[in-house]
Amino acid sequence: MANFKFNIQESEFNVEQLDDIVTECATIFTFKVTTTLGNSLRIKLDSGYNEFKNSTYKVLDVETAWDGSEITLTYGLDLYVSFSLGNSGTPGSFLQTIVEVFDDTTASSYNSYSKLVTRLNDSLSCDNPTGEGGTYDNLTDTPDNKTGSALKLIRVNAAEDAHEYVDAGTLGVDLNYTHVQTSSASWVIAHNLGKIPSVTVQDNSGNTVFGDVTYTDANNLTITFNTAFAGTAYLN
Repeated sequence: MANFKFNIQESEFNVEQLDDIVTECATIFTFKVTTTLGNSLRIKLDSGYNEFKNSTYKVLDVETAWDGSEITLTYGLDLYVSFSLGNSGTPGSFLQTIVEVFDDTTASSYNSYSKLVTRLNDSLSCDNPTGEGGTYDNLTDTPDNKTGSALKLIRVNAAEDAHEYVDAGTLGVDLNYTHVQTSSASWVIAHNLGKIPSVTVQDNSGNTVFGDVTYTDANNLTITFNTAFAGTAYLN
């Protein structure tokens, strides 16, 4: 970044904007102010599009929380001013603030530094990721609602560009269902496993019985036998 210096022969302070740090939620700005021993400086931050956050100043590695309002410091050491600007959350609008440093001269003419810094990011704010109240259904890459998705899980889709609701059985979970049947030659079973399960049938004496299985859909099937009997069907 540029190193800004004012009235090199006469000024009692220099200001350097250090490299800013960009995160997913904000840009962290740091300025270094250097002055001569005993010089008094006034520093402040003025908000632009929105308020800055987490502002601090640091002298001799002692960091002090600061609200950005004007303060006067008398010192002869390096001063570091730090603050962050979050994502604006509004397309086309950016968070910004003005950094101002003055020497403490009361005359009409004094040395000063003023710098407008801007977070050039119109992504949604990390404080409000949906922009619409923070509920999952309002995210732009999710299903519109939860209707018909009881007991389903959420996963990233195959295209890796959205979320979707899926039955747990499709994720390798060992879902199973046990059906107890009174005497009948046709067993209609609503298992709600969300998959095509394997079927094992035993009569009440523990004998394995084979029948014709018809899968109506991923949640229902019918088993047909030559004769009626009672027993248990195990679905996996």
